[in-house]
Amino acid sequence: MSQQYVLRYFNIQGLCEALRLLLTASGTNWTEETPEWPREKSDQPLGHLPVLVESSKGGKDDVVLSETLAIERYIARKYGLLPTDILAAARQEQLRDQLHDVWATHMEFMHSTGERSTELVTKFEQDATRLVSVHVAALRRNGNNGHYFGETLSYVDIAAYAFFKFFSDAGPKSLKAKIGLLNHTRIPEVSKLMATIEASSSLAPYFTAEKENGARLATRFK
Repeated sequence: MSQQYVLRYFNIQGLCEALRLLLTASGTNWTEETPEWPREKSDQPLGHLPVLVESSKGGKDDVVLSETLAIERYIARKYGLLPTDILAAARQEQLRDQLHDVWATHMEFMHSTGERSTELVTKFEQDATRLVSVHVAALRRNGNNGHYFGETLSYVDIAAYAFFKFFSDAGPKSLKAKIGLLNHTRIPEVSKLMATIEASSSLAPYFTAEKENGARLATRFK
Protein backbone atom coordinates (compact mmCIF):
# COMPACT_ATOMS: atom_id res chain seq x y z
CA MET A 1 0.00 0.00 0.00
CA SER A 2 1.47 3.39 -1.00
CA GLN A 3 2.34 5.98 1.60
CA GLN A 4 1.09 9.54 1.92
CA TYR A 5 2.93 12.24 3.84
CA VAL A 6 2.06 15.50 5.52
CA LEU A 7 4.91 17.86 6.35
CA ARG A 8 4.14 20.32 9.13
CA TYR A 9 6.22 23.49 9.08
CA PHE A 10 6.12 27.24 8.59
CA ASN A 11 5.94 28.75 5.11
CA ILE A 12 9.65 29.55 5.02
CA GLN A 13 12.79 27.72 3.92
CA GLY A 14 14.24 27.47 7.43
CA LEU A 15 14.90 23.86 8.40
CA CYS A 16 12.66 22.35 5.77
CA GLU A 17 13.78 23.09 2.23
CA ALA A 18 15.90 19.94 1.99
CA LEU A 19 12.91 17.93 3.26
CA ARG A 20 10.65 19.42 0.60
CA LEU A 21 13.20 18.51 -2.05
CA LEU A 22 13.65 14.98 -0.68
CA LEU A 23 9.92 14.35 -0.64
CA THR A 24 9.64 15.65 -4.21
CA ALA A 25 12.56 13.49 -5.37
CA SER A 26 10.95 10.44 -3.77
CA GLY A 27 8.01 10.74 -6.16
CA THR A 28 5.62 10.04 -3.30
CA ASN A 29 2.36 11.77 -2.50
CA TRP A 30 2.88 14.58 0.01
CA THR A 31 1.33 17.82 1.15
CA GLU A 32 2.18 20.57 3.60
CA GLU A 33 0.31 22.11 6.47
CA THR A 34 1.21 25.10 8.64
CA PRO A 35 0.06 24.67 12.24
CA GLU A 36 -1.24 27.70 14.14
CA TRP A 37 1.70 28.70 16.30
CA PRO A 38 2.10 28.62 19.24
CA ARG A 39 -1.46 27.37 19.78
CA GLU A 40 -0.67 23.96 18.25
CA LYS A 41 2.82 23.66 19.73
CA SER A 42 1.67 21.17 22.37
CA ASP A 43 0.16 18.95 19.65
CA GLN A 44 3.59 18.20 18.17
CA PRO A 45 5.53 15.13 19.40
CA LEU A 46 8.51 17.13 20.70
CA GLY A 47 6.87 20.53 20.89
CA HIS A 48 8.47 21.96 17.74
CA LEU A 49 8.57 21.72 13.97
CA PRO A 50 9.13 20.19 11.48
CA VAL A 51 7.00 17.09 11.88
CA LEU A 52 6.39 14.42 9.26
CA VAL A 53 3.21 12.32 9.35
CA GLU A 54 3.17 9.16 7.25
CA SER A 55 -0.01 7.23 6.61
CA SER A 56 -1.04 4.33 4.43
CA LYS A 57 -3.50 5.26 1.75
CA GLY A 58 -6.94 5.20 3.26
CA GLY A 59 -5.53 4.24 6.65
CA LYS A 60 -4.56 5.85 9.91
CA ASP A 61 -1.29 7.62 10.73
CA ASP A 62 1.41 4.97 10.84
CA VAL A 63 4.46 7.12 11.59
CA VAL A 64 4.90 10.53 13.20
CA LEU A 65 8.47 11.84 13.25
CA SER A 66 10.12 14.98 14.55
CA GLU A 67 13.69 16.40 14.26
CA THR A 68 14.86 17.61 10.87
CA LEU A 69 17.85 15.34 10.29
CA ALA A 70 16.03 12.24 11.49
CA ILE A 71 13.17 12.91 9.07
CA GLU A 72 15.56 13.65 6.20
CA ARG A 73 17.44 10.40 6.69
CA TYR A 74 14.27 8.37 7.05
CA ILE A 75 13.05 9.62 3.67
CA ALA A 76 16.48 9.42 2.05
CA ARG A 77 16.95 5.79 3.13
CA LYS A 78 13.42 4.75 2.30
CA TYR A 79 13.58 6.10 -1.24
CA GLY A 80 17.16 5.20 -2.15
CA LEU A 81 18.79 8.62 -1.81
CA LEU A 82 21.25 7.25 0.77
CA PRO A 83 23.34 4.16 -0.01
CA THR A 84 22.66 0.94 1.86
CA ASP A 85 26.38 0.57 2.62
CA ILE A 86 26.79 2.09 6.09
CA LEU A 87 30.19 3.66 5.44
CA ALA A 88 29.08 5.21 2.16
CA ALA A 89 26.00 6.56 3.93
CA ALA A 90 28.09 7.95 6.78
CA ARG A 91 30.26 9.86 4.31
CA GLN A 92 27.18 11.64 3.04
CA GLU A 93 25.80 12.19 6.52
CA GLN A 94 28.99 13.82 7.83
CA LEU A 95 28.83 16.37 5.02
CA ARG A 96 25.17 16.99 5.80
CA ASP A 97 25.93 17.44 9.50
CA GLN A 98 28.61 20.03 8.72
CA LEU A 99 26.08 22.00 6.68
CA HIS A 100 23.61 21.88 9.55
CA ASP A 101 26.21 23.02 12.09
CA VAL A 102 27.07 26.15 10.09
CA TRP A 103 23.36 26.87 9.56
CA ALA A 104 22.78 26.56 13.32
CA THR A 105 25.57 29.04 14.07
CA HIS A 106 23.92 31.52 11.74
CA MET A 107 20.56 31.07 13.44
CA GLU A 108 22.08 31.49 16.90
CA PHE A 109 23.70 34.72 15.71
CA MET A 110 20.30 36.02 14.63
CA HIS A 111 19.11 35.69 18.24
CA SER A 112 22.31 36.90 19.91
CA THR A 113 23.56 40.21 21.25
CA GLY A 114 26.73 41.69 22.69
CA GLU A 115 29.86 39.63 23.18
CA ARG A 116 28.23 36.38 22.09
CA SER A 117 27.23 37.98 18.79
CA THR A 118 30.86 38.96 18.14
CA GLU A 119 32.04 35.45 18.99
CA LEU A 120 29.54 33.94 16.58
CA VAL A 121 30.69 36.14 13.69
CA THR A 122 34.21 34.78 14.17
CA LYS A 123 32.94 31.21 14.52
CA PHE A 124 30.77 31.51 11.43
CA GLU A 125 33.64 32.86 9.33
CA GLN A 126 35.98 30.06 10.41
CA ASP A 127 33.41 27.30 10.01
CA ALA A 128 32.03 28.57 6.70
CA THR A 129 35.55 28.84 5.26
CA ARG A 130 36.30 25.26 6.31
CA LEU A 131 32.96 24.05 4.95
CA VAL A 132 33.60 25.51 1.50
CA SER A 133 37.04 23.90 1.42
CA VAL A 134 35.68 20.48 2.39
CA HIS A 135 32.73 20.56 0.00
CA VAL A 136 34.71 21.86 -2.95
CA ALA A 137 37.24 19.06 -2.41
CA ALA A 138 34.43 16.47 -2.29
CA LEU A 139 32.86 17.76 -5.50
CA ARG A 140 36.23 17.79 -7.26
CA ARG A 141 37.00 14.22 -6.16
CA ASN A 142 33.82 13.16 -7.93
CA GLY A 143 34.90 14.84 -11.17
CA ASN A 144 32.99 18.11 -10.63
CA ASN A 145 29.96 16.60 -12.36
CA GLY A 146 27.39 18.33 -10.15
CA HIS A 147 27.13 15.45 -7.67
CA TYR A 148 29.06 14.59 -4.51
CA PHE A 149 29.08 10.86 -5.20
CA GLY A 150 28.54 8.98 -8.44
CA GLU A 151 26.40 10.33 -11.24
CA THR A 152 22.92 10.33 -9.74
CA LEU A 153 20.97 12.46 -7.28
CA SER A 154 21.74 11.76 -3.62
CA TYR A 155 20.86 12.94 -0.12
CA VAL A 156 23.87 15.22 0.27
CA ASP A 157 23.32 16.76 -3.19
CA ILE A 158 19.85 17.83 -2.10
CA ALA A 159 20.91 18.98 1.39
CA ALA A 160 23.76 21.08 -0.01
CA TYR A 161 21.48 22.66 -2.61
CA ALA A 162 19.03 23.72 0.11
CA PHE A 163 21.87 25.05 2.29
CA PHE A 164 23.45 27.23 -0.39
CA LYS A 165 20.02 28.39 -1.53
CA PHE A 166 19.26 29.53 2.02
CA PHE A 167 22.44 31.57 2.16
CA SER A 168 21.67 33.29 -1.12
CA ASP A 169 18.90 35.10 0.81
CA ALA A 170 19.37 34.64 4.53
CA GLY A 171 17.49 37.71 5.69
CA PRO A 172 18.39 41.29 6.68
CA LYS A 173 19.68 40.30 10.13
CA SER A 174 22.20 37.87 8.70
CA LEU A 175 25.95 38.00 9.07
CA LYS A 176 26.33 40.74 6.48
CA ALA A 177 29.55 40.39 4.47
CA LYS A 178 30.35 36.99 6.00
CA ILE A 179 27.42 35.45 4.11
CA GLY A 180 29.43 36.10 0.95
CA LEU A 181 31.66 33.19 1.93
CA LEU A 182 28.74 30.92 0.98
CA ASN A 183 27.69 32.71 -2.19
CA HIS A 184 27.51 29.82 -4.63
CA THR A 185 28.00 32.09 -7.64
CA ARG A 186 31.58 32.63 -6.42
CA ILE A 187 32.27 28.90 -6.04
CA PRO A 188 32.31 27.18 -9.46
CA GLU A 189 31.99 23.64 -8.07
CA VAL A 190 28.93 24.59 -6.02
CA SER A 191 27.44 26.52 -8.94
CA LYS A 192 27.69 23.33 -10.98
CA LEU A 193 25.89 21.43 -8.21
CA MET A 194 23.13 24.04 -8.08
CA ALA A 195 22.61 23.92 -11.84
CA THR A 196 22.56 20.12 -11.82
CA ILE A 197 19.92 20.01 -9.10
CA GLU A 198 17.78 22.58 -10.89
CA ALA A 199 17.92 20.49 -14.07
CA SER A 200 16.90 17.26 -12.31
CA SER A 201 13.72 15.81 -13.80
CA SER A 202 12.73 14.24 -10.47
CA LEU A 203 12.73 17.71 -8.87
CA ALA A 204 10.84 19.44 -11.68
CA PRO A 205 7.56 19.70 -9.66
CA TYR A 206 9.41 21.59 -6.90
CA PHE A 207 10.91 24.14 -9.29
CA THR A 208 7.70 24.51 -11.26
CA ALA A 209 5.80 25.32 -8.05
CA GLU A 210 8.51 27.76 -6.98
CA LYS A 211 8.35 29.52 -10.34
CA GLU A 212 4.57 29.83 -10.09
CA ASN A 213 4.38 30.83 -6.42
CA GLY A 214 7.73 32.47 -5.77
CA ALA A 215 10.54 31.29 -3.50
CA ARG A 216 9.88 31.11 0.22
CA LEU A 217 11.61 33.55 2.54
CA ALA A 218 14.69 32.09 4.20
CA THR A 219 13.48 32.77 7.76
CA ARG A 220 10.73 34.50 9.75
CA PHE A 221 13.22 36.87 11.37
CA LYS A 222 13.67 40.51 10.37
